[in-house]
Amino acid sequence: MKKLRIILPFVFLFLLTAFVLEIANPSLGAPARDGGFFLYAGSQILDGRIPYQDFWDSKGPGIFYINALGLLLGGGSRWGVWLIEFLCIFGVLLLLYDTLSKRWGIGAALFGATLAGLGLRVALGYGNYTEEYALLFNAAGLVLFFSMVDVERNYWKYIWVGAFFGLSFTFRANNIGGLIAILGAIVLFYGFKRHYGEVLRILLALLVGFVLPLILWTIYFAIVSDAKELIYASIVFNFSYSAAKEREWLDIFGGFGRYGMGWYGWFTLAAWLLLGLRVLMSFVQRKVSVFETFLLIWFPVEIVLSNLSGRNFTHYYISWTLAVAVYSAFVFAEFWQAAFKVPSLEGWNDGFSVIAGAVLIIMLFAISPSSWARYGETIRAGGGEYITPVSAYIRDNSKPEDRLLTWYPEMSVNFMSGRASPVKYLYYPLFLEGSLTKEIEDSYYDDLTSNPPELILDCSRSVDAIPSLDPVTREVQYDIPGAKKKMYIQPGMDEVFEFVEANYRIENRIDECLIFRLETD
Repeated sequence: MKKLRIILPFVFLFLLTAFVLEIANPSLGAPARDGGFFLYAGSQILDGRIPYQDFWDSKGPGIFYINALGLLLGGGSRWGVWLIEFLCIFGVLLLLYDTLSKRWGIGAALFGATLAGLGLRVALGYGNYTEEYALLFNAAGLVLFFSMVDVERNYWKYIWVGAFFGLSFTFRANNIGGLIAILGAIVLFYGFKRHYGEVLRILLALLVGFVLPLILWTIYFAIVSDAKELIYASIVFNFSYSAAKEREWLDIFGGFGRYGMGWYGWFTLAAWLLLGLRVLMSFVQRKVSVFETFLLIWFPVEIVLSNLSGRNFTHYYISWTLAVAVYSAFVFAEFWQAAFKVPSLEGWNDGFSVIAGAVLIIMLFAISPSSWARYGETIRAGGGEYITPVSAYIRDNSKPEDRLLTWYPEMSVNFMSGRASPVKYLYYPLFLEGSLTKEIEDSYYDDLTSNPPELILDCSRSVDAIPSLDPVTREVQYDIPGAKKKMYIQPGMDEVFEFVEANYRIENRIDECLIFRLETD
């Protein structure tokens, strides 16, 4: 019985990870726009190209190199990246289960991990996002912090906490909500007790750990390229990007609508409010702990950071996953105590744990049998990867050394067709006013005209976010009421339109995409 009690939760977490990543199954569909770009970036690194120098994006370097690692492990296949995703998410769930079971018991840990996994599935979609990989480093940092809140402080552990969040930062700057909450809890808790020396020592240890990964990345890019480009792209540019769109303060609650985690987010908010009452009672009794202080700060910080840009993309709320687990486990423990008059840490025997693990495993198969059927089909087919008709056409009608420009930048097509882009600033058409510099626009036009690609893929009609390169299609777009006003129309686009009209012809149309080929006469 004891062996089953130990094994079943791990089996459940393994299956839960597979369930979370089912939509990201490479045999079922194409990667999402961001994930496709990161795959393309990884393939470019394996071909010897350098981020920010040969291709540019405003993300930290971590996401590019972890995709390169996945493609290396998979021999160029998306399955290698999927395997790294699986290991990261499974690692997160294991860390959460271990630390929550020690604090609140197996029942609370299973409840928290389950809601976290199901909420992550909602936010993750096709996967391969910066927030997804950062979860593992954030979880490791939080687990270390949780291990110290009730015992004597260990400054070396605080250095490691900072280092884990520093690694998370190198994927995306918004991923460090946990660190900000830790800093706030340390300052408030020890500052209120006037232990100012302790505050400074802990903050210094956290800061030292945090900057170590950043220093290492900076040294690396200083050696292979230009460290200034790294700093500008991954840090400085993001300030202009975040400030480039006007938004209401109510936008910070966007994650509780259609783009967030659904009811899992609302449940976490309710749990946070319950925690607030608990902290208020502890404050009256002068028994507030640093852990309670942290929990009071943490979820509001995550809410704000995930909505800083004012653009409610669903994957922004992946960062809520750890909070969902911890606050849900807290609620479970509180209700268990209220219902059974014993702490949840003591209320689960081996038999009850085995039953709970078995029920959760059955639940996963019951709520979505089609998910497991698709995995079965994938295994029977020997894996394989889905390729879009457009990508297949380009692969079959061009040479590997030919260049492909995607207008409405869908870099997944470049990746799936194995064709490099001629331009450094791949997302140029979608730059916001206030973030697009003349240098970026001039660089795009110079790259395009000095090294004209053999093919241009124009999928602008799929979203109508930018004008088409084809004048006839462009007029159709402009005739749609309100469409032109919502488009990204950059100052230098007319030059791009003229260059394409003078040098390219439409070769084919697939779905809503136009394929242009360079005139050779």
